[in-house]
Amino acid sequence: MTTDGRLVVLAALAATLVLGACAGEEADLAGRTFTTTEVRGHDLVEGSTVTLAFEENGISAQAGCNTLNGAASWDGGTLDVQEPMASTRLACEQALMAQDQWLASFLTSSPALEVDGEVLTLDDDTTRMTLTEQP
Repeated sequence: MTTDGRLVVLAALAATLVLGACAGEEADLAGRTFTTTEVRGHDLVEGSTVTLAFEENGISAQAGCNTLNGAASWDGGTLDVQEPMASTRLACEQALMAQDQWLASFLTSSPALEVDGEVLTLDDDTTRMTLTEQP
C-alpha cells in the first residue's frame, strides 16, 4: 500500500471514530436554560415567550404566567416529562393560563428533542419549538 493509500485509510478510520462518538452522546441539558425564538403550530400570546430550565432529572417551564415543574429525562432524542406537571397557581389573564395548559400538554407529549450547540428544538406531531440557550 502506498503512503497516499494509508493516509486515506487513516482519514476514513478517524472520521468513523468521530462520528461514532457523536452518535452515542446524549445532550447534557442539566443546568441550562433556553428561551423560544420560534414556535410553529401554536400561536403564543403576544409579548410572551417560553423559557425552559433543565435540572438534573427535571424541568421547569414558564410561558408568561405560572411556573411548571416536573420530573424529566431526555435520553434517546426524546424529552420525557412525567404527568402531571406541578404548577404555581397565579391568577393571570385567561389567554396566559390557557397557554400554561398548552405548554404542559406539549411537554408531556414526548416531543423529539435535538440540541445543536446553543439551539434546542422540540417537535411533536403538531408543534415545533425552537429555543436558544440563555447565558
